Amino acid sequence: METTQPTIVQSLKAGAIAGFIGAGLNNIWSFIAGALGATIPPGFAVAVTLSSFVPVLIGAIIFFLLVRFASKGRLIWYIVSIGFSLFSFFPVFNPPPQLPDGTMLDSTFPLLVGPMHAISGFLAAWGIPKWAK
Repeated sequence: METTQPTIVQSLKAGAIAGFIGAGLNNIWSFIAGALGATIPPGFAVAVTLSSFVPVLIGAIIFFLLVRFASKGRLIWYIVSIGFSLFSFFPVFNPPPQLPDGTMLDSTFPLLVGPMHAISGFLAAWGIPKWAK
């Protein structure tokens, strides 16, 4: 079975699809988490949308470069993307006392952002290779 390499356009398209789906799901989750009692900072929807879309789009470029120039690019992609997704949970469960904009965090922060990291990480790791065809 021959596997063709995706073009940069196909990879960016896959990243955009994964990013848009992730942004939508993460915004839906923020409403659910708010209903469950999580504190939602003002303007959070914009931050969620950008934070869900931009890193996945950057990941699509990294995916393209790995698949294009590494002999086992897809395997490396899975290892790096899953590893980075797991690493991204560190600030979720060890949060700073406040966000960079000065918003104080409370104990509901992991409930709010933990699933968002899982959603975006999964969509990047699985979705980009799937949709980059």
